[in-house]
Amino acid sequence: MELAAGLVFPLFLVFCRLGAALVVFPALSDDAIPPRARLLVALGASTLMYPLLAPSLPTLPPSTGEMVLLILAELVMGLLLGLGARLFMAALSLAGELIAFAAGLQAATLFDPGSNSSSGAPTIFLTLTGGMLVLALGLHHDLIRAVASSYVSFPVGQLPPVGDILTAVVQIFAEFSALGLQLAAPVVVAGLLTTALFGLLNRLIPQLQVFFVSVPLTVIIALLMLAAALPLMLQVWGTAVSGRLSILMVE
Repeated sequence: MELAAGLVFPLFLVFCRLGAALVVFPALSDDAIPPRARLLVALGASTLMYPLLAPSLPTLPPSTGEMVLLILAELVMGLLLGLGARLFMAALSLAGELIAFAAGLQAATLFDPGSNSSSGAPTIFLTLTGGMLVLALGLHHDLIRAVASSYVSFPVGQLPPVGDILTAVVQIFAEFSALGLQLAAPVVVAGLLTTALFGLLNRLIPQLQVFFVSVPLTVIIALLMLAAALPLMLQVWGTAVSGRLSILMVE
């Protein structure tokens, strides 16, 4: 019982906060990664963090109700820490859907391994690329550091005020919506200009079968524009995610 009260339970609290953050974090939370691997990563990182956090961790409370409340609070705190980056992943999904609409690829749906559903081809490409970028930039390391730093501002069992959480969620929703429009802007503008050009050609040359000519050219122009703008798109997205890794301002 002394071992459970002084070691196992505090370590489990660290595992709850860090594990909940990893559950919603991009790339690490994909269904393609086996659950055992994710559990081992969370458990290993929690074990490494435990000696640094041990002085600030409580021991096993005397009542079951207090224990359950502490565990639930840590789970919610972890979800808040990892949800910011997950919401910014939705910016890539939004950009992909806009690009698919501008390029005429709405019907080109494929199986998305990240969401276990069918999505447009540009959406799947951007989300997979974003997941690799998260790992390449080491943002998962930043998440672990953010979880460790969160114990200073939010000790075990303490949650931010609900009003602050709702304000942060609304703000981050606005940020990733604007970011999605910004990322898709080059391809969308190119698609609109291409459509306007073929509309003008249809007026000037009525005999031209505009539909059969415009569809392949629109797709080709959109894909070329996507290839040209992709490095800048990923740079802008990576900077936004690293600057707002979590809903809470924890560094």
